[in-house]
Amino acid sequence: MVIKDGIHRAKDLYDDLWKLYEGKICKRYTTGFKDLDPIMRLTKPSFILMTGTPNCGKSSLTFDILMRTAKKHDFKYVIFSPEHSLAVNLKRLIEKYVQKPFDSMFDNRCTVDEVQEAVSFINEHFYFIDKKGDSPDIDWIIDRARFCVNEFGCDGLVTDPYNEINPARSNLREDEHISLLISKIKRFNRETNTITFMVAHPTKQIRNADGLFEVKSLYDVSGSSHWNNKADIGVIVTRDFERGQTKVRVAKVREVDVQGNIGEITLRWNNATKCYDSIIENKF
Repeated sequence: MVIKDGIHRAKDLYDDLWKLYEGKICKRYTTGFKDLDPIMRLTKPSFILMTGTPNCGKSSLTFDILMRTAKKHDFKYVIFSPEHSLAVNLKRLIEKYVQKPFDSMFDNRCTVDEVQEAVSFINEHFYFIDKKGDSPDIDWIIDRARFCVNEFGCDGLVTDPYNEINPARSNLREDEHISLLISKIKRFNRETNTITFMVAHPTKQIRNADGLFEVKSLYDVSGSSHWNNKADIGVIVTRDFERGQTKVRVAKVREVDVQGNIGEITLRWNNATKCYDSIIENKF
């Protein structure tokens, strides 16, 4: 019997099934943070949502994970982050690599030799995309990301933040546009076996009993409930400036135990290294 295109039987999936069984597919990778690993593991393919209050450090934490996985797993990433210039994005990665400040006002800033070493590493592991004169839509971004996967063997895409992507949604409502956008990214991830980190801002700010702004759930992300519904992993970042602590809460895990678990850890921002440090008070 001839099976119609697009229909699959169990025997057609036999090879992939045993690759799953043997751990060759859906391999779990460390985030580079020992404390974060029990509640968050990177797998390919996956769509990871990073959100949190303004200036909470969600982008910086994302860059920390990128650099740590580039060093640990030799991962390569495509970065679309137009809130900063391309040179500033490079500077941010240099700080993550050297673990020292870049700017001249810091006494412990990285040396010329350290900058050159960092640039050499970053040149082999990171690719920056931007569209001159206009905000690109998601198709333009995916097209460049796919090229980088095919030509350079990239492992992941970073879009930071969502609202810098040209909606180009014609008559679609915003929630319909977001659903379609996530579906396009997840299909790209499946077809290329890659990871996407999407940074998205919340739609509203709520103060808790301590007077701190917080994002209570992924449903608070601007635009649509699809952020929660379609994300494989959803992370909420909240910073307590008075205590110098950053709460990292994994609020959504599609494949529990494989991709992580619902839970929360505490990190501390280290201004001397421009990176996050683990602290003792972690709970799972």
